[in-house]
Amino acid sequence: MKKLLIAFCLAMLFPIPLQAGAEEEKTIVIGSIFNQTGIAAPIGQSLLQGAQAALAIINEEGGIFGRKVELHNIDAESDPALIANAASRLANELKVPCVVGLEDDSLASAAGPILQEAKTVLLVGSATTPTIPGMGDYIFLNAFGDNVQGRAAAKFAVSKLGWKRAAVIRDSASAYSVDTVKFFSEAFREYTKNPKSVVHEENYQTGDTNFTAQLARLKSVLGKVKIDGILLAPPFPQDAPILARQMVSLGIKLPVLMTDGGDDQSVIDIGGPSVEGLIVTTHFAPDSPLTEAGKKFTEKYRELFKSESGAFECLGYDGVRTLAEAIATIGREKWDSLDLAGRRTAIRDTLQSHKFVTPALPKFYPDPAEAKFPRTAIKPVVFLEFKGNKRVFRDQIAPEEL
Repeated sequence: MKKLLIAFCLAMLFPIPLQAGAEEEKTIVIGSIFNQTGIAAPIGQSLLQGAQAALAIINEEGGIFGRKVELHNIDAESDPALIANAASRLANELKVPCVVGLEDDSLASAAGPILQEAKTVLLVGSATTPTIPGMGDYIFLNAFGDNVQGRAAAKFAVSKLGWKRAAVIRDSASAYSVDTVKFFSEAFREYTKNPKSVVHEENYQTGDTNFTAQLARLKSVLGKVKIDGILLAPPFPQDAPILARQMVSLGIKLPVLMTDGGDDQSVIDIGGPSVEGLIVTTHFAPDSPLTEAGKKFTEKYRELFKSESGAFECLGYDGVRTLAEAIATIGREKWDSLDLAGRRTAIRDTLQSHKFVTPALPKFYPDPAEAKFPRTAIKPVVFLEFKGNKRVFRDQIAPEEL
């Protein structure tokens, strides 16, 4: 009895430590950097709302392992220095098992090296530059890469719109814009079987609001060469309606195919009639969700925010759902047995090997030993058309069609 009493007292004074993920863990926290202020705010705000819709559904379904899932978001004000600090804080101070967020390649590049060094997964929120995961094996794109988006846009332009000659407009200060136009141009020449089918190129710089010079040059070319349409690759939504309105004012009447950086309701609200008929390559169509998971997201988003979702809201949703599905796939027993480093590595390995079904559209990651752009999501490319005050489903191209 005395020995039992002594043992009991020692246990009270020096309790046996539970393994990482111990039973007292009541929540699973995912870190995020969705910028709510600064130049990336329009996208970051949409991403966060989509992430909140994902959290609501996950927790209504019982969370992960019966534990509530929470998001610890840091607004880094679209500032690379603050983003680096946020990444360090999430990995080293808050010790989250994984991070989702960031809106474009330049912002992701501020966080990537820090999280790679900490061996903490960064699932990049909406950036599509396929070279981003080259920062390390813990860096993944939530979205398809611009290599896929550019090729899909070219295929759609040629096979669905009948384009034979195209002009392109890009933001030369944005790797996203430059790369997407590059991939589009290469594929457009291939699909048209004409090495000179991209007949004119124009550049602008991030922050520009006057495009008169570029559009005047384009208009002068129209008097000499037939152009069937324009590929526009804006890194942020605010560029697109300004360009469209100035095109109309100069009398340029050409079909416009735009990449996903411009898929936002604000383009319609600001652009008005000037963006009517514009087609955008993107990630999701709320009026045609295509999957049960997509329908669930659309309904929850509408319930929470009293509005329709778009591409960036969907990507925010997909980011959280992807990480939550990865953790759930690891399994409770294994998760509870792992320390923080083990959990981070397990999430990385599961992202690489698992086929995900809870995001709005299914996706997976290619074999890194064979892929030109590893850790870049393989998923369909959706096409929307701007009609009236809405973005309406037009078409979809599956990865295997490219």
